[in-house]
Amino acid sequence: MYLTRDEEALLNGELGDSYALAMKVLTVVGDALKAERLISVVHAHVSGISYFNIGDAGVEFIESLAAGNAKFQVFTTANPYMVVKGTSYGELPGDLISKQMRVINSLRVMGAATFTCAPYYVRRPSYGEHLAWAESNAVLYANSLVGARSNREGGPLALLEGLVGRTYAAGVHLDEGRRPTCAVSVKVDQGVKLSDLSLLGLRVGELCPDSIPFVEGLEGLTENGAKAFLAAFGSTSNSPMVVFNKLTPGGKELLADSDFKERFSVDANSLKSIYSEIREDASSEGVVYFIGCPHLSLDEVASVINYVRGRGGGRLEGRELWLGVSEELQLDKGLADSLAELGVRLIRGMCPVTTRLDLLGVRYVITDSGKALHYMPKLAGVKVLIKDRPEILKEFLRR
Repeated sequence: MYLTRDEEALLNGELGDSYALAMKVLTVVGDALKAERLISVVHAHVSGISYFNIGDAGVEFIESLAAGNAKFQVFTTANPYMVVKGTSYGELPGDLISKQMRVINSLRVMGAATFTCAPYYVRRPSYGEHLAWAESNAVLYANSLVGARSNREGGPLALLEGLVGRTYAAGVHLDEGRRPTCAVSVKVDQGVKLSDLSLLGLRVGELCPDSIPFVEGLEGLTENGAKAFLAAFGSTSNSPMVVFNKLTPGGKELLADSDFKERFSVDANSLKSIYSEIREDASSEGVVYFIGCPHLSLDEVASVINYVRGRGGGRLEGRELWLGVSEELQLDKGLADSLAELGVRLIRGMCPVTTRLDLLGVRYVITDSGKALHYMPKLAGVKVLIKDRPEILKEFLRR
């Protein structure tokens, strides 16, 4: 692999051991993927920072980088961490919270700007720019809806890429790596629900687990609808990108030389029966309503708040509605307090999906997210029911 003089200096340890380690790992990965050079990135995003994901070894690794005075050389954000505060379900054991806070503090020392799984709301990428992102929904959003370029990195690699501001020139950073090889024709009703789009994303991911799909039939998708589809798709597929017909920037050029090895057809309505068993009625005890996987935009939060304030006052005692949002999203204290009285909590910078909610006494989570549906039974230790967002709000308020 060709390295510039500055890159060789980093590799040789002239700026410190942490940067040398980052370059060593990056060049080894690049060599394995036959990258001929490194390229500069403008934004790194680190995933997998929940203590339940990385354990003691992860804590020690991140702390060692911070202790070596390593600093991010480009704008860097990180995924949300486990739920450590802000609910009425009690707290996790103190030693777990302490270890989680060590991770957060180390990342902040290195220069992490904020914690969210939707970095595109913090800094929206531009068409054609190179990123080093390690959150599947964010990578898919950037590649598929904006036309930016990021491989689907592992969390530690994205962290190291942020330290040196570079990534390897391979995969979807190159035009030839962005061409779809799997075609999927989908049929949906007009005004399709977000929860149905999530189920559709899960199914398309199962059909194209390792290849970029070209998806026809979703030309009228809203951004929120596309976000729901992509987040779910990334739960069952390793692909970093979906080429939506007439939606993906540069999609027409990518299709010019595409050779579809597989073709599929999916009817979104047929998926409802497949997932019918998860729409059972949950017990009234240990239930959390959760919206915000991926994290909500400001417009989405405003929509939910307006709905709740207009119809609030009738929720069942002991139930809460959690809204997953970026650390940066702030509300007027009076508004936040009034929402809390109704049982609405902003889970700011935190992720219930990667938190052992069963340790808090939570038994059921009711959500509109296909991604949460896929991961929470394994990671959070709870049963998950999927319903559409308006249905969730109506059930929570019980008016």
